[in-house]
Amino acid sequence: MRILIVSDFFVPHYPGGGERRYLEIGKRLIERGWEVDLVCMKIKGVKEKEDINGIKVHHIGPVIDDPPKRSLINFAHFILAVILWILGHDYDIIDAQTYAPLLPAFIASRIKGTPMIATIHDVSSTYPDQWIQSSKLAKMAEKILLRLPYDRIITVSNTTRDALVKDYGIDPRRVEVIYNGVDLSLIDSIRASKVPGTLIFVGRLAPHKHVDHLLKIVKELKDEIPNIRLKVIGDGVEKNRLLKLVKDYKIEDRVSFYMNLKYSDVIYHMKRSSILVLPSTREGFGMVLAEANACYRPVIAYKSGGVVEVIKDGENGFLVEPLNLESLREKIKTLLLDDKLQERMGRKGRRMVEEKFNWDKIIEKIMKTYAES
Repeated sequence: MRILIVSDFFVPHYPGGGERRYLEIGKRLIERGWEVDLVCMKIKGVKEKEDINGIKVHHIGPVIDDPPKRSLINFAHFILAVILWILGHDYDIIDAQTYAPLLPAFIASRIKGTPMIATIHDVSSTYPDQWIQSSKLAKMAEKILLRLPYDRIITVSNTTRDALVKDYGIDPRRVEVIYNGVDLSLIDSIRASKVPGTLIFVGRLAPHKHVDHLLKIVKELKDEIPNIRLKVIGDGVEKNRLLKLVKDYKIEDRVSFYMNLKYSDVIYHMKRSSILVLPSTREGFGMVLAEANACYRPVIAYKSGGVVEVIKDGENGFLVEPLNLESLREKIKTLLLDDKLQERMGRKGRRMVEEKFNWDKIIEKIMKTYAES
């Protein structure tokens, strides 16, 4: 079969969870004899055509200087470019992820008569910080895009599936839950030893990720836990504000920022850390949680979205009520001060990943869904 994937961006130029998911799916489909094309926006300084693990990547439409920042003209340009691409090429199935790729893929798939799957990672919640830009327009677009009659919908958690059914009136028979996975062989090939007292955050520096909560907690615990350190891996619109907070809190010696790392380097830093913390109020799945567990590291996260399907509270990590900084601080303190608890939760997390979040098992479900669409 020949499949087209439509995404805003792609790895390694934009290392988001959805982009990483498509990489893992694409390379495994190719190993099984499928042909995989992927179209995404152009990025300044990046070649228009690339071969990434056998995936034929075509950068089309507008040139983006600083992903993910885009103008409305950029979105319109990309929508037109995707429609024209699909009309000019033949595929057995199209898989487009939220949000900008959905509309053009849907329009062109209907014109061509090609089956289309919408991959919807999450939906916005009631918190006021769920969109990075154009929040009012984004909310309006979400209500329209999620209700389009796609041939099939894939989502990454039962939580998101339930929201699509309850809040958007989607027929549950059209929604397939297929979890994100972890490349265990790659993770196991990276060697590193844990540094006690080290917290790590991995993700976009966006308002809803609440990295500022971690900075405040490091400030509050630095005297009580002298070896506490925080690694922040990622980039985004919050970067400058977070850097200023580090200076204001006088914790420059406790916090390190890393950007534009290779995936293998991200895993290295996870293994060099004691605990991964994800204080996000919007997560479709939370892939970094499974990756940290695969590294035998416990995790702590706000109880939001699909996170509740990755973390079993008290077993492979802790769940905290969203925005409850006091509870978050106490869970972090509890784990940092108890090495045996860290090890026990880390081992449990690894077993959970092997059983539920292994890409080599998940790909069979992906192929079955594609073939039946």
